[in-house]
Amino acid sequence: MPVVLLASAGWAMSAGPLADPPEAAASGEKSGSSGGSSDSGGEDSGEGGGGTGKEPGASGGSEEPEKTYEKAPDPCKAVSGKTVSTLVPGKLTTGELASTDKDVRRMCQWHALKGYSYRWLDVSYEIRRSDEDARKAFDRVVADGKGGPFTGLGDEAYSLSARTSDKGNKVQETELTVRSGNALVVVTYNGGDFVEKTTPSADKIRDGAAKAAGEALAALEKPAG
Repeated sequence: MPVVLLASAGWAMSAGPLADPPEAAASGEKSGSSGGSSDSGGEDSGEGGGGTGKEPGASGGSEEPEKTYEKAPDPCKAVSGKTVSTLVPGKLTTGELASTDKDVRRMCQWHALKGYSYRWLDVSYEIRRSDEDARKAFDRVVADGKGGPFTGLGDEAYSLSARTSDKGNKVQETELTVRSGNALVVVTYNGGDFVEKTTPSADKIRDGAAKAAGEALAALEKPAG
């Protein structure tokens, strides 16, 4: 039963900060691939002087929004096997969660028991329609959270740590949200011991989340275009 509880907690924290539904993040990419200026057609049509200038080669007054990355990499391959075995020791269960659009949003989960010591790791990507859109999404995470800034990762990062208890089972968890260009990387890492009723230190869990986030960011280093 504790494993089920931890699985629910890990998914809730990893999916929670990115408030927009998947189709909202994807809409910019879909419109770009179809040759339209935007889903609504309202923003660009008034700028170029042509009214309906939708031809891909038309050079109106509108500018393409800054977009550093085109699509999400495979999250299950983004973190090295050595790092996974260190952060999630024991008999490992891993897998990528289903997604409506893998170019836009992807998540991988790893969890394992070693004796009665449990570890859980989530790594997710969300590719926003532009760098500015990702900034706004990141700002919503900061506004809604109770954590603080985290230095040394991406363009900006935010860390939220908590120690929770359910029916005597204690869990130490960190959720680390990192923005790099138009990509948001969210890492959730937690752990506890079901017999000793203890947890790793907050620093150890936070450092583990940062290690995984650094490798996930490195996997993004293929710019759009």
